[in-house]
Amino acid sequence: MNDFISDAGLTFRHTLRDVAKGKRGARDLSRDEAQEALAFVLSAEAHPAQIGAFLTAMRFKGVTLEEYLGFFATLYATSNVITPKVPNLVNANGPYDGRKHFLQLSPAAAIVASAAGVPMLLHSSDGLPPKNGVTSGQVLEALGIPAAQEPVQVQHNVEALGFGFLHARVYCYGIERLRPVRQMLFYRTLLHSCEVMMNPGGARRSLIGAAHGSFLERFLAVQVAQGAEHVLAVQGLDGSDELPLRPVAALEYRDGETVQLTLSPAAVGLAESEPLPCRSPVETARMICRALRGESAELNDALIYNGAVRIYLGGKAESIAAAVPLAREALQGGAALQQLLRLRSGGS
Repeated sequence: MNDFISDAGLTFRHTLRDVAKGKRGARDLSRDEAQEALAFVLSAEAHPAQIGAFLTAMRFKGVTLEEYLGFFATLYATSNVITPKVPNLVNANGPYDGRKHFLQLSPAAAIVASAAGVPMLLHSSDGLPPKNGVTSGQVLEALGIPAAQEPVQVQHNVEALGFGFLHARVYCYGIERLRPVRQMLFYRTLLHSCEVMMNPGGARRSLIGAAHGSFLERFLAVQVAQGAEHVLAVQGLDGSDELPLRPVAALEYRDGETVQLTLSPAAVGLAESEPLPCRSPVETARMICRALRGESAELNDALIYNGAVRIYLGGKAESIAAAVPLAREALQGGAALQQLLRLRSGGS
């Protein structure tokens, strides 16, 4: 048996003891300590029991802003991020564990926005607890769009086509190697929050979703601390970046100020309605294709509304209301369908 423990391993033992004392007794970590702790967790030296203990301890203690920033320093250092040379790139993302209750339309909304001239970058994984739901990558694959391309190709896609998707197993291999442990935990950990807030394209504009209103301020603060210029944090469907056709809470950071909002479709001239239930990736793709071809209006308001939010974030309109006509034209005028066809063929 090999009893050797590295300096990093010894440091992690002390860190784990400090955070595993419950909400009252635990000590918050400095940014550097958090960075070192996650670096050890992602290393080959970390034992699954240590990984699970740390993730669980941090769940009960709660993660501070400084700790998040330390975690992100490690995640970006161990990830294959990209730097697309496009103006006003929008980073849009929901939970990596996907949708379980409601239809996954975020990829389609991003296609509508990119058809209107807003460069979009999406990222996700699949098969993660607790939802193990339908992810944006699975829907893109069902639409015929490659969803596991190398980062260099994704950067090219964003620059040439205005749309790209990064799969975690390709760009964020550190988190992906923890998949077996996460499958055994069956609950959300700090990694779920970090995934939502990841910005692998270095975008200054982000749309992020949260399952609970209490997370909105936290998620927004992390984005701002990392240099964001315009962020919309929304309490979306299944905790995603997709707004339902009913009023929801949101926080917006723009021009150096944070504003608390209630976003409502009625405020931009769209009718309220209940979200459609979750379907398989294949069935979801069929419904999206019918909408883009103009064969069904069932998804129109949801795609127009969510496309408009992304168009607004991309700076093509001064408000969501002003972006609605642009999204409607992209969808109903055929540009979104043409964009889908370009993405399928890689622009050829």
